[in-house]
Amino acid sequence: MSQENLFEQDTSFSPANENPGIRAKIIGIGGAGLSLVDGMRFDDFQGVEDLAIDVDSRALADSIASEKLAFGRRHTRGMGTGGEYALARKAAEEEKDVIRKHLEGVDLVFLLAGLGGGTGGGAVSVIARLARDAGALVFAFTPLPFSWEKGRHAQAEECLAELRKHANAVVPLPNDSLLQVGGPDATALECFAEAGRNVSKGISAICSLVFRRGMIDVDFAHLRKAFNRRAGRTLFGYGEGEGPDAIRHALRELMVCPMLHLPDVSKAADALLILITGGTGMGMAALQQASMEIRGEFKAGEHIVFGAHVDENMGDRVQITVLGATDLEAGLPAADVAPVSEQVISASPKTKRAHESKLATEKAKPAPAPAKRKKGKDPVDQNTFEFMEDGNQRGIFDDMPSRNLYEGEDLDVPAYLRRGVKIAV
Repeated sequence: MSQENLFEQDTSFSPANENPGIRAKIIGIGGAGLSLVDGMRFDDFQGVEDLAIDVDSRALADSIASEKLAFGRRHTRGMGTGGEYALARKAAEEEKDVIRKHLEGVDLVFLLAGLGGGTGGGAVSVIARLARDAGALVFAFTPLPFSWEKGRHAQAEECLAELRKHANAVVPLPNDSLLQVGGPDATALECFAEAGRNVSKGISAICSLVFRRGMIDVDFAHLRKAFNRRAGRTLFGYGEGEGPDAIRHALRELMVCPMLHLPDVSKAADALLILITGGTGMGMAALQQASMEIRGEFKAGEHIVFGAHVDENMGDRVQITVLGATDLEAGLPAADVAPVSEQVISASPKTKRAHESKLATEKAKPAPAPAKRKKGKDPVDQNTFEFMEDGNQRGIFDDMPSRNLYEGEDLDVPAYLRRGVKIAV
């Protein structure tokens, strides 16, 4: 497929701007995924390949995607899964070799799947894993059921947790947010259409960094390095501005974007993608200031992908898009190895020293005699071991500058040694 007109109809591309070494594919899975893929076609996404995957043969026949894949016929006979995501997952596992063929040579995969149903929720994590195994960078946009749909919502949360184990970034799109996105007076069709446009903007920003040459350019290697871990919670938002202070207006709109204020959205990002696109009048100082404010707002670390593109067709308009992800593996503990004494000393807080006036007046008291056994009990008929001499009982605290004395006892010596307890051997 051609990469002329990659995103919007007023965006011009020349062969010199193309990156023919990178392949991207949008994959819609299940009913919601197919609807979103068809929406991408309407948005003139001709620069990337698209694939529709479903167990429902009738739904696939109605899709306008250029590439289609039916699976699970042995289990569903070409009909739906009835909301059984385990059935879809099993069918996808059985036909993973067929799915792999559609992923060969693809560098960037966008997965679109509703997690409340059977096909999308069950198959998306399998396809994400196969895409990662094939070496692709995987971004997923996943509509979630309304919160009052208790059973489907709980199922979606389980599928979401599984998907995060394999995708590089997962952007949940709760149906509860449709009212915020579309406005109080919007119709249902307008709300769902706006949600589809949000997905388009996210994919557009990522693909723009990969395929377009910008004023501040980023290649695919930068993107892969930043999002090379498994994704935990994510953040995604955009803002648009117009006029002499367009960047400032776009930044203000970004900060109040409804997508950034959903309950499950992360407030910080280990990896952050920032794309600013505007006309020829964008100022360098304003670009730098905006990027610094965005980085500070989302507490971004060292993995930041920043791109700035000039589009003559935008006039005095500016668009800002951000996509961030926390690292699912960041909290994993290191190897379970006991620390050596030097590490314990360096990690331990400094010993609290007794006041000099107490040390001057206080004399060391001898250690108390061992506790006597109660009458009626025979002593242990074995030898006992006293561990070590009194002068060596401080262990790793032996090289500390002063002893930690309290009421005549050296608190750096373990209690069982201070009390003269003996162990039977």
